[in-house]
Amino acid sequence: MMTPLLFNLKNKKVLVVGGGTVATRRVVTLLESGAQVLCVSPVFSVWLQKAQDIKNELTLIFGIYKPNYLEDVDLAVAATNQEIINDQIKLDCQARRIWCNRVDNPEDSDFIFPSVIRRGDLTLSVCTEGASPFLTKAIMDDLSQRYDESYTERTALLRECRKKILENKNQKSASRQSLKELARYSIEELKEYLTKDERVL
Repeated sequence: MMTPLLFNLKNKKVLVVGGGTVATRRVVTLLESGAQVLCVSPVFSVWLQKAQDIKNELTLIFGIYKPNYLEDVDLAVAATNQEIINDQIKLDCQARRIWCNRVDNPEDSDFIFPSVIRRGDLTLSVCTEGASPFLTKAIMDDLSQRYDESYTERTALLRECRKKILENKNQKSASRQSLKELARYSIEELKEYLTKDERVL
């Protein structure tokens, strides 16, 4: 059983070995998280080749994996279609105490990439740890409908409300209750709350 965690990967160096479809998905996720990605493979997808020209955070190395590519790396992703290479990457990472994700073997991974839905500050993730990708997809489809794009605006408004309440020294004792009540407000009600004169808060 794995422990769900959220990592701040901004400016962290991540090695991705592989250049196919799965490797591309991992690179996209890592770049969105603000990581500095070094991707090594003899062949790269069209997306990766185009992305290198417009994203300074992505570096492609055309060639085979070498252990020295792990130097100063914070995380690694073994995303090749050859088990023997992924085995070696994992062993090299263990020797250097670097967390490694194997796309071909979640059970031999130090971390995995769950399916994620982002709605502004709201992050929902689902993972069956390889037991049933189809169940994961079914749950994701359900969550996508239940928590639609409106939650992007809603969470942004709640953040502003929270900031306003916590800055108000006169309402410290009631702040917890106020925040709990605001979580049930609609977008329109949150907007109305924020437009109130500060003396009323």
